[in-house]
Amino acid sequence: MRVNSFSQVVAAVGLTALLGFAGGCGTSDSSDSTATTSAATATTGTAAAPAQDCGAAQAEIKASLTGMGAVTSVEVPTCDKAVVATSLGADEGDQAASLCQNAANEASTHGVSAVSVVSADGTELATGTNAEDCKPVTGS
Repeated sequence: MRVNSFSQVVAAVGLTALLGFAGGCGTSDSSDSTATTSAATATTGTAAAPAQDCGAAQAEIKASLTGMGAVTSVEVPTCDKAVVATSLGADEGDQAASLCQNAANEASTHGVSAVSVVSADGTELATGTNAEDCKPVTGS
């Protein structure tokens, strides 16, 4: 009788192990698999969008504007657009366009695709994607 009991125990352990492995495979309806997929997606999303370091672009753009006056700060928050803050007034769009052109020349070498020059009150005075198309914004 002991041999029969031993066989039953081995069969039960084998069946439990087999069901445990099969349970890990799950279907798309399985809540465990959905949680695993959600966690993997969240991890992948985080890895796919690392924080960008735009410091080099920001420093080079700022250096290109040194000595031009009116520039109070240069920000490149997302590495695709530089924002040049100035002490200019709303009626100084031509000077803003000149700043935009200088900034765009340097920005393009760092992959920054647009430049915006803003007045002291935050109004956009000039914008462009390269030095040739930096123009005063209508109304400035």
